Amino acid sequence: MGIRKRKRRVEPENLYERNGIFYARITVAGKEHRRSLRTGDPAEADRRLEKWLSGVSPYKGTIRHTFPEAAALWLEAGEWKPKTTAGYIKLLKVLREHFGDAYWDQIDKPRLQRFAEERREAGSGTATINRYLSVISGIADHVRELPGWPEINPVRLLPKKPRKERRHPYIRPPVEDIEACFARMNGTFGQLCRFALLTGARKDEIAKLLRTDARDGKAQLWETKSKFRIIPLSPEARAIVEAQPKGKSGYLFETANGGPYLRVTEMWREVVRRAQILAQKDGRRFQRMRFHDLRHEYAIRYLENGGALYHLQKLLGHSSIKQTEWYLRYLTPEQAQAAEIGTAQNTAH
Repeated sequence: MGIRKRKRRVEPENLYERNGIFYARITVAGKEHRRSLRTGDPAEADRRLEKWLSGVSPYKGTIRHTFPEAAALWLEAGEWKPKTTAGYIKLLKVLREHFGDAYWDQIDKPRLQRFAEERREAGSGTATINRYLSVISGIADHVRELPGWPEINPVRLLPKKPRKERRHPYIRPPVEDIEACFARMNGTFGQLCRFALLTGARKDEIAKLLRTDARDGKAQLWETKSKFRIIPLSPEARAIVEAQPKGKSGYLFETANGGPYLRVTEMWREVVRRAQILAQKDGRRFQRMRFHDLRHEYAIRYLENGGALYHLQKLLGHSSIKQTEWYLRYLTPEQAQAAEIGTAQNTAH
């Protein structure tokens, strides 16, 4: 007969053994607490650990809660737009995969730092990592007001050093490259993209634009990133509006199935890919661009044609003039000065 190996006991995270003696540990508000339980018996160590945690844990003897519980309560209490809610659900899915069923008080500074590092290694940028941390902070601020939950926010334990968000650099493509993309599009989707270039509106603002909100030479934008706004339509943009056939859904730009365009980014990416292949066959360099870059191009052209920075801020729906000033880098010194002078004249009235 062989010798049966003794199965190794898996210790709780708050319990560890050293030289035959069990010790307890817990991190509260970023500070680690340790204590000898003065026993080598596993069952007795579990009992003493439970008693010690009831006095030291941020729960003070109440039932410990898990990360999924906290996330569910926060999500249920949220009053956001459907698109925002869907975005939070995607972020929570990644967070759940990382933290699993961990207790809420176990999500401390080292654990958050490991999470951020793993996301960087997986290819996430600073902006995305910041969104994950903002979700965790929001969850903490919500549950800390509920009975039986600890008053802790693990995100606040991280260094105060700002986590800067890198803005996607816009490298202006030649006009012929932009038009090469439009040459690859026919029908409604091509007109939707042209409308984006002519108005500077965002992807969702255009895809969700109703026919009744685009008339009398202007467009009312409700599905915005910040707040409702009205933008004027140029003669060319008006012609695109008038050319759209009346459908059943009520959206200005309808797919062949009679609904709004839900895959604008993917469809535009395919258009750019095909345009690039043709350019390479002709032995010509081609500058790729995103759908959002149509908005950048509109803004730069607006200022190049003598538009004021202040007016552009209102057209784009920027909450701060600092956001709009980003486009000055694409102008000549004379053009930038004219844009800023126009802004000063408008704010003086």
